[in-house]
Amino acid sequence: MTEVSRIVRLACAATAIAFATAVPASAGHEVIKDDPAIVAERLHRMGFVEWRKLRWDSGFWKIDDARRENGHVYDLMLESGSFDLVRLKRERG
Repeated sequence: MTEVSRIVRLACAATAIAFATAVPASAGHEVIKDDPAIVAERLHRMGFVEWRKLRWDSGFWKIDDARRENGHVYDLMLESGSFDLVRLKRERG
């Protein structure tokens, strides 16, 4: 009976450790969705050379004052994960 108790304790401890390490990893967003470097690369491919602010908000990447080489400035929103363009609004000025 002592052997069973030790095995059960070890199994419970292993389960608790696995759960404790898995919960924080899954509590946030997926890694690819949270990586600003991927968003920056996507913005460069879209022709933007710089931007003032890049932030993740409620499933979307929001980019403020993104400037293209021609000098036009936009606010835009990309869908998280696919990085598809959801909104593009040209700034006046």
